[in-house]
Amino acid sequence: MRHIALTVSYDGTDWCGSQRQNNGATIQGELERALEQSLKVPTPVTLSGRTDAGVHARGQVAKFSTENQSLPVEKFDVALNALMERSVRVRQPRAVSESFHPRFDATGRVYVYRIVQGGGQGEARDENPLLRQIAANLPKSVKQLDLTAAREASQAFIGRHDFKAWQSAGSPTKTTVREVRRIEIRETMAFGSSLTEIEIEADAFLYQMVRNIVGALIEAGRGRLDATAIRDLTAGLDRTKCPAPAPPQGLCLEQVKY
Repeated sequence: MRHIALTVSYDGTDWCGSQRQNNGATIQGELERALEQSLKVPTPVTLSGRTDAGVHARGQVAKFSTENQSLPVEKFDVALNALMERSVRVRQPRAVSESFHPRFDATGRVYVYRIVQGGGQGEARDENPLLRQIAANLPKSVKQLDLTAAREASQAFIGRHDFKAWQSAGSPTKTTVREVRRIEIRETMAFGSSLTEIEIEADAFLYQMVRNIVGALIEAGRGRLDATAIRDLTAGLDRTKCPAPAPPQGLCLEQVKY
C-alpha cells in the first residue's frame, strides 16, 4: 500500500465547499472521482481542512492510499489534472507515511482575505469584474478603510484565546481555544485595482473564524470597533454580539504547515 499526499489549489466559486456532501459538487468529491477513474477502484481522500462554498485554496492538502504500483508518485498530478475540472488542480505529489494525517498533523494554517479598496456610492463605485470571484467589495457606503486603525485593532486577536465568539454555528468542536500567531494587513494592486490583503496565521481555525475576524477588522477600519471592543467581544463568548462575517469569495487557504 502506498500513501500519497498532494497540494490542491482551486477556485471555489462553483463548488459547494471542500467537504464531500450529498447536495452538490465538492472538491473532495472531485478528487475522489478522478482517483477512481484513474485507479479503477474507489479511493477515499482526506483533506487538511474544510473550506466553505465560494472559498478558494492555493495550499489545501489531500491524502489518499492505493495498492496501485504502476503509476509513479511524481506522475499523479499529471494523471489527475487531466481528469478534473479546470478549476481544481493538484501539484507536489509525494509519498508520506501511513500515519500522516493532513488535518491532525498540521501545526499551522495561513489564510489570506482580499478586499477591493476604493470606489464610492451608486454608479461611481469601481467594481472590477476581474476581481469579483476572488476579492470582496466593501459596502457601498464605504470609500476607504483606515488600515492603521485595522492594524491596531488586529492585535487584540493575537495570542491564545477562547475564540467562541468568533465561531459561526454549524461545526461542533471539542474546544474553541485557538492561537492566532500573526495578522498582517497590506496594500497591493491587481488588475488595476487597489486591494487590501489580510493574512492570518493560527495553529487552527474554528468554523468561519477567519471570515468573522475579517468582518471585525472591516468594522475597525470603518471606525466602529477598536482593540478594546474586540477584547471585550472575545471575553464575552457571544457570537451574536459580534459583526457579521465577511463574504466567502475574498478568502483563500494559502498554506498548511507541518
